[in-house]
Amino acid sequence: APPVPEPDASLPEPRAMQMAARIAARKPSRLGRWFWSLGASLIGFMASVAAWNFVTGLIDRNPLLGLIASVLMVAFLLTFLMIALRELAAFARLKRVDTLHAAAESAAASGDLPSAQAVLKKLRQLYRGREDLRSGRCGHGAHRQFAHDPPDC
Repeated sequence: APPVPEPDASLPEPRAMQMAARIAARKPSRLGRWFWSLGASLIGFMASVAAWNFVTGLIDRNPLLGLIASVLMVAFLLTFLMIALRELAAFARLKRVDTLHAAAESAAASGDLPSAQAVLKKLRQLYRGREDLRSGRCGHGAHRQFAHDPPDC
């Protein structure tokens, strides 16, 4: 394959994108967070009031259609709640992985065998329900007796 050509030095630098990335990476101000939080709350409030008025108006006009709309609304809200709970559980798992990662780095840096073994125990507990990782867990268990130094863990 021919070598990759070197970029032309006369091309302009992407300063606008670099500046946009710097601005996006900054922590938003407290006033900006208040603005977006209140805006989202206001839109959510308006949508819920509109949905409430729609369902109550439908119940007044036609009770059967109002009942169907109420059931659909409750089903939608329950589905939304289940999705939100699943996402919160995912964030909790990510926090566990981050905590475990920090403990592993600390054990590796200190060279402490008991803390490294504790990290390994927590790692096995974290992944014990994952059938797709069974072969790795079994292989790790077979070699665990030979791990005498923390770098070997």
